[in-house]
Amino acid sequence: MILPELRSAIPAGRVLEITTTAGCIVGCSYCPQDKFADRQRKVSHAKHLSLEDFKQCLACVPTSVDIGFAGYSEPWLNPECTEMVEHAFARGHGIRIFTTLVGMNGQDLQRLQALRLGVFVVHVFDDGTYMNSRLVGDKYRDLVRQLVDADIPSMRFVVLGEPHPDVADIIPAEKLVRARPVSSRGGSVDPKIVAPRQPVVGALTCVDQRQYRNVLLPNGDVTLCSMDLNDVTYWATFYGMVTPTYLRGQFFAKSSIA
Repeated sequence: MILPELRSAIPAGRVLEITTTAGCIVGCSYCPQDKFADRQRKVSHAKHLSLEDFKQCLACVPTSVDIGFAGYSEPWLNPECTEMVEHAFARGHGIRIFTTLVGMNGQDLQRLQALRLGVFVVHVFDDGTYMNSRLVGDKYRDLVRQLVDADIPSMRFVVLGEPHPDVADIIPAEKLVRARPVSSRGGSVDPKIVAPRQPVVGALTCVDQRQYRNVLLPNGDVTLCSMDLNDVTYWATFYGMVTPTYLRGQFFAKSSIA
């Protein structure tokens, strides 16, 4: 779900989100990573999405579909993430990045600055209420400084809660979007953090047209919804796929073996 504070900065359209790695060390308490990791271990031992597998999958995706580096984990925990971004951009895809910066370095940032990025959202570490503040160190602060000074028009900083005190004075107040955790991820999050919503009665609809924003996993599977980290709904698999098609405009892809 797109935070209301960011809605104007995130364009509509079809997106394939990329989960570059299974598992995330960032430890956001409003992201049920443990449930996702447990679910994935039952179906695949793939830890990282390789660059070659990414290229193979992307060859099946129309360039009218944006590629979003977000998914179920921090994208740059995969050391080949920047190369994946460059490859997707070179193929003509629009690029959307949502990152905590964990795993990214200054060289990665320089390479990203050379690209035209449609969306670049930095999830800033909070004061430790919801995130693993031990990951905030000199390298992280230096990278935040570089980003603040970088000429990336699509750049947005967002923090859920209060920003970590070591970066609070680096990011100008007018550039920082403050928000609160808003989604229970289908009731998977601790209700003390985000209260689950009442069950929906009747027909289900996807907020923000999320039925057009599917997620590629490291093992080549495609899931229907990036909000569902627990009981993952698998829609297709790229491996063995003849071609992705828009099935009467309803879903992202249809597998020849699905």
